Amino acid sequence: MTVKEMYQIVLDLVGLTEMPEDSGIVFDNEKEVKKVLAGIDMDTTMLMLAKQLGFDCVAQHHPAGIIHPRGGELFSRDHMKKLMECGVPINVAQKLAYANSTKRAQGMHSRNRTQMRDVAKLLDISDVAFHTPADMLAERTVQKKMDALSANNPRCTVGDVINELMTIREYKEALEGQQPEVWVGSKDSFAGKIYVEMYGVGAPSLDEYIACADAGVGTFVGMHATPEVIEGLRKHNKANLVIAGHMASDSLGFNQILEAWEAKGIEVVRISGIV
Repeated sequence: MTVKEMYQIVLDLVGLTEMPEDSGIVFDNEKEVKKVLAGIDMDTTMLMLAKQLGFDCVAQHHPAGIIHPRGGELFSRDHMKKLMECGVPINVAQKLAYANSTKRAQGMHSRNRTQMRDVAKLLDISDVAFHTPADMLAERTVQKKMDALSANNPRCTVGDVINELMTIREYKEALEGQQPEVWVGSKDSFAGKIYVEMYGVGAPSLDEYIACADAGVGTFVGMHATPEVIEGLRKHNKANLVIAGHMASDSLGFNQILEAWEAKGIEVVRISGIV
């Protein structure tokens, strides 16, 4: 299989016509891919290891090496879309989502974004990264579970949310201390409307969370949250926050991509954070 065929499989799996700016081909040596070394976080050391062990390609979830010039725009665009899904008016969603777009763009200005590509080229090994597509797959999987839970039990609790998450292998087998937890609210709290927040480059800001809670979201399920968000949601005292876990959630989506490649005959070895 070629790298371009692997790329197309991801697009088809997620139902996209264009690859998000934080994902794609870091380097393609245009040779056949039979063996892939995959991890949540990969670096130049992993590229060297993969080359030494006879792999044809490295696949990473977090997008080290992706150098799209407008990568920062993805955050604002996706966050605006998700705010509107929660019922936030379009004018408010736009202002919240784009509030720090200039700051994000400036933060990308000085980063070394060619290191992975340059080393992959020097080693003559292909490298791909799929961030948002994997996160979208994870979010869809979990949201489908949450929708079914709410439909079957409109008075479900946050404890029920945790129990439902634990039926998913990646959460059940996550490392101790990284399994789903309640960070705002309690297991006895009624869940209300459950919204899963897993793609969008980064987690929402406190202002975004509050806007969604005011629009009617009762429980957020996410990968991670800052102390500011946790404390702010507690003070706001309207919504619950369940943290499903970063590595497990990333794995849930990325594994679906890897399994699609495996179904086409590629051998995949999972390391570096994949549950």
